[in-house]
Parts: sequence; C-alpha cells; structure tokens
Amino acid sequence: MEKGLLSSIQSLLGLKKTPKSCCKDCLSLLYSVLDGEATEEEIKYLNEHVNSCSPCYQHYHIEKAVKEVIKYKVAKKEVPTDLINCIKNKLNQ
Repeated sequence: MEKGLLSSIQSLLGLKKTPKSCCKDCLSLLYSVLDGEATEEEIKYLNEHVNSCSPCYQHYHIEKAVKEVIKYKVAKKEVPTDLINCIKNKLNQ
C-alpha cells in the first residue's frame, strides 16, 4: 500500500505511526500473508502476534479491508455479449 494513503488512514483512526521494534517484522510479514505468499508457519506467527498486539491488530485489519475494497473495485465483471458485438461493429466500420 502506498505510504501516503496508509498515513492518512492511520491519522484518521488515531493510530501511532511508529511500531515497536518487535512489530516491524510483523508489519513486513503482513503483506506476504495478505498476498497469500506466506508459509503456514509465518501465518501462525503473525496471527499470534496480531492477537496480542493492539497496534498490529488494527493495522492488519485496516490493510485487509483496503485490500478487499480494491479487490472488489477491480474485480473482473462479465460484459454483456451485445455490448461486445456493438464495440466490434463500431471498430470494423
């Protein structure tokens, strides 16, 4: 996520911008987990940390919500066949 957008979200929610040093590893791991690139062990570690650390818990859920909104907004939607044919006809003219 873009740092400017994240900072804006954090400001709106009143979250601290500087995580504890133990959290820095979790924050970098967070993106791997949300992108589906983390191992089972990494997922377990992050879940345990997030459940015991309020700032990381909030950050995780914000990132997850933003990712879901973006995924929904850019999801592939089926295009009606009539529209496809209309566009093809206009291009072939």
